[in-house]
Amino acid sequence: MMNGPSTEDRISCLPNAILCHILSFLPTKYAVATCVLSSTWKLVWTSLPNLCFDDRLCLEFQRNLDLSTVASTRFENFVHRVLLSASGNINKFSLRCCGLVDSSRLKLWVSFATMRNVREIEISLNDDECIELPHCIYTCKTLEVLKLDMNFFIKTPPTIFFPSAKILHVILNTIDNNFSDWLFSKCPALEDLSIKGYIYGTDSVTLNIPSLTLKRLRLELEAPEEDYITKYKVIIRAPNLEQLYIRDHGPGLYVVHELHSLTKAVVDYGIECILDYDSPEDVAQAVVDMLRDIKNIKSLSLSSGTMFALDRLDYANDHSFPTFPFLNRLEVEGVGACGWLSLAHIFSRMPKLESIVFEEGVDFEWPEPSLALGCLLSHVKIIVIGEFEGEENEMKLIKYLLKNGEVLNAMIIGGEQFQRRGSKEEVYEQILLFERGSKTCQVRVL
Repeated sequence: MMNGPSTEDRISCLPNAILCHILSFLPTKYAVATCVLSSTWKLVWTSLPNLCFDDRLCLEFQRNLDLSTVASTRFENFVHRVLLSASGNINKFSLRCCGLVDSSRLKLWVSFATMRNVREIEISLNDDECIELPHCIYTCKTLEVLKLDMNFFIKTPPTIFFPSAKILHVILNTIDNNFSDWLFSKCPALEDLSIKGYIYGTDSVTLNIPSLTLKRLRLELEAPEEDYITKYKVIIRAPNLEQLYIRDHGPGLYVVHELHSLTKAVVDYGIECILDYDSPEDVAQAVVDMLRDIKNIKSLSLSSGTMFALDRLDYANDHSFPTFPFLNRLEVEGVGACGWLSLAHIFSRMPKLESIVFEEGVDFEWPEPSLALGCLLSHVKIIVIGEFEGEENEMKLIKYLLKNGEVLNAMIIGGEQFQRRGSKEEVYEQILLFERGSKTCQVRVL
């Protein structure tokens, strides 16, 4: 005789630690809702290590704008109740919110989190109101990760700032001379720093970044379109820095010292600011000066704006572009109409280059060099071309690279548009007929 289906609730019989681990994979809103399942589940959520709140889960925002204030208040009350009910230590407190009805509550929530030995805090507010964070966040000894996308200010900063913080990501409305002074003089453990913000005004601004612990640095700086005359300087002195990302729409002047450990750099200058600048040649020289200071890196990425700036150089009479003796990977985001003149010169200064990536394909007139480039003959093993369209110039470049790449192992070509030269299969067949300097080279069209 067969037994009927079992009604035993096996999940509820699991230890609370396992139940809590299961709930940790749910958004906090839904994890809290499990309290209605049974008496066993009533308090499980209060031990959640990660409390992540996102007001986009409140559907009223999409259905009816008139209910937005009501929904915001309900959302804030929910966050408040959950934090008050939390019974254990908090590993991560995350808040994403379109706007706060009562901004004073934020200080209280952060205080709750720090009292629970929080390790990570992420706050993203789409609100113009400038909010003062509670003093306790700056002195919290357990806080290791802090990411702030909000308009905040600091009042009477303590002697020691973020004593245990290793990761700090901030988005600021305004960056001034005081910002870096208090930041780097009081953060003893910082390893990963990301700063994004605007620099206003005609006064000179200097962002000084001295750090013995910093390993990764990301800077995204911008001056408003009407304020490109803003002058600012960034001084980086970080002997243990390994990765550097610069996205500059100022443009600013970068001075780097003692970057002995740097292996990877991304240099992204905005085309708009270069066009509006009084002397684009000065921007180009500033880029060259910075590249010279990081010439010992192994991986370099240059944006379309950076390449646009480098196109302003007179390579025939200017020998200031540095040699990169250890560089093995170069990524080029975009190359303009005069780009090959810059590329040919750049390639000639990279004697150990092994990998070349054209992220956005190529868009320039192709004058085949009279002499093959040394790095292609002796070192380059992988070439990647993205956003390929099958244009004549692209085909000429591919033909040249395949012919002169004597140690080339692979060429990878990606793109969705092949209207001008037929289908992807037809283009692939044409490329397969090109002469190859390396008998082992494999060509892939994605």
